[in-house]
Amino acid sequence: MLMRMLTEAEFLSWAADHGLHLDPKYPNMAVLSYRSGPSDARFWEIPDKPERRPYFLASLLELLGGWKSCFAWRHLGSWPGPDHLDAQRINDVVEYEILKGIGLPMGTGDVVEFARSDSAALVTLLFSTTIFGWSVGEDLYVVPDDARFVLQTDHHNVVHIEFRDANDVERCVTEMEKRGFALPDELPDDTFKQPDWMPRHEH
Repeated sequence: MLMRMLTEAEFLSWAADHGLHLDPKYPNMAVLSYRSGPSDARFWEIPDKPERRPYFLASLLELLGGWKSCFAWRHLGSWPGPDHLDAQRINDVVEYEILKGIGLPMGTGDVVEFARSDSAALVTLLFSTTIFGWSVGEDLYVVPDDARFVLQTDHHNVVHIEFRDANDVERCVTEMEKRGFALPDELPDDTFKQPDWMPRHEH
């Protein structure tokens, strides 16, 4: 595998050099966003059928453009380690085995850089996150090496993408629709703020 490990500080330094920062409006949440200039965002609901998820996730990564590598950051937690693994919690054990099999730096908070040639491992990480990521501590940020997009998994069963260039939005939305993944027309739950792009429904 062609993965490279960075400390969180090294990644955040790289991010700052590429126009990203931790949003000061959310000091306790480590929200990664663009520091200046307009950006646009969309979210897609994760397919209910697990067998549809790898194609869904691979499609999103493909539509992030011509990236050569992507950084994956578990921004509010570390990768699970063996010292705190409870053998009675089978979901935790299965997740641990999947992530260990990918080759992640288990038990650390390191950021992992995946080469494009190793994108199957990145899809596997995202797939595992959609299954076992039940809280904000398991949510991931994925950022390509050109920092043109910021992808975030969300334990509310969606994936967000923030676009640096608004021209990429329509292309991505159209291509995802062609693959059977249209934007949602309703909020997943009451914790979501109504975005401008989503049609409003009268209740």
